[in-house]
Amino acid sequence: MLIGEDFYKICFDTLLEGICFTDNRGTIIMNNAPFEEIFGYDQGELEQKNIAFLIPEEFRKTHLKHLISYYKNPQKFKKGKGRDFFGLHKNGKIIHVEIGLSYFDYKGKTYVKALITDISYRKNEEIKIKMLNLKLKKEVKRQTKELTGAVKELKKSNKRLKKEIQKTIKAENRANIAYKKEKELNLLQTKFLSLASHEFKTPLSGILTSVTLINKYNETYKSKNINNHIQTIKKLVYQLNSILDDFLFLEKTETKKIDYQFTTFQFCDLFRNIIKNSQSVLKKGQKIEFKPCKNNIIVFQDEKIVEIIFRNILYNAIKYSPVNSTVKIEIHTNKYVTVKVEDNGIGIPMDDQKLIFKRFFRAKNALHFQGAGIGLNIVKHHIEALGGSISFKSIENKQTTFTIRLPIKMEQRLNN
Repeated sequence: MLIGEDFYKICFDTLLEGICFTDNRGTIIMNNAPFEEIFGYDQGELEQKNIAFLIPEEFRKTHLKHLISYYKNPQKFKKGKGRDFFGLHKNGKIIHVEIGLSYFDYKGKTYVKALITDISYRKNEEIKIKMLNLKLKKEVKRQTKELTGAVKELKKSNKRLKKEIQKTIKAENRANIAYKKEKELNLLQTKFLSLASHEFKTPLSGILTSVTLINKYNETYKSKNINNHIQTIKKLVYQLNSILDDFLFLEKTETKKIDYQFTTFQFCDLFRNIIKNSQSVLKKGQKIEFKPCKNNIIVFQDEKIVEIIFRNILYNAIKYSPVNSTVKIEIHTNKYVTVKVEDNGIGIPMDDQKLIFKRFFRAKNALHFQGAGIGLNIVKHHIEALGGSISFKSIENKQTTFTIRLPIKMEQRLNN
């Protein structure tokens, strides 16, 4: 079967690559349709045009030199390996093309065959990649510079931090030494107060005994003056005994030698007895308004410690209240027994309220009253040890209300 010229033309035009043939002067004598499409020309427009026509003007001279050199020493060059150049599209746009060259002789003349592929898309992507790489290099350089600066600053900060840590450690060591010394001094102070209290207890007991005997002997003479002096001495002895008891309990609290003794007792009876004993310290015209318990409140607590707690609170209310004033006491019960003691005395200054339970602390408006500043500290310690709580509200020069809550029944023995 004979194949006609049309068949070869179809094959020629349906190739994926552009093909053109030039003579030794660079004139295009034949090309296929893909070649025309690459450069944007219609069929037949490129025939008899010089190949330099498809080169941008700024590259034509260089191209002609290569063409002349090629015809003098023709070789076969496959596409790739840097065989790419700029082409000129019909619309004036510069395109990237890749070329493969070969030659052949026909009837004594040399012809060149060029295989052309449009690589504009690939080149544009390569340019984008190059730009991105350039941008990335700049960004890496910038971040490296910043990181280097940050590392330097971090080293400086670490150096400063090490110095601060060393200072802190030294300060902590000094604070620990000071704390130990303060603790030792407090313990010595407490032991001294305890020793002094024991020493005072003996002569006070003798004084009280003597006063009791004087009172007995006075029954014969019925001297009112002697009786008044006897009551005054008893009152002062009771007061001094209370202070000494506080000192002794302070020593036990400090050394944690308190062994709580829990028993069952009637709370209201205990409170009535505390109120009765407080009569000796009441000022002129002072009175205690006590709402009696509706029912007997049976509690399981350390009776002696409970007495110390409420005696301190009540005596403070009396001491810091003026003459002709009233101290109010209310008692409520549920799972706890709650006692409120309200007075209309000097109150506690706002700045001092946060320190009121601190040992040996005395509010600035209470300095002219007798006291050692340990009562509330002892009270708070024992209340918390017995599972309770203490709080207060106070307005300076107006009133103070202390609220104490204690469990009605302790579930187990406590040993501090």
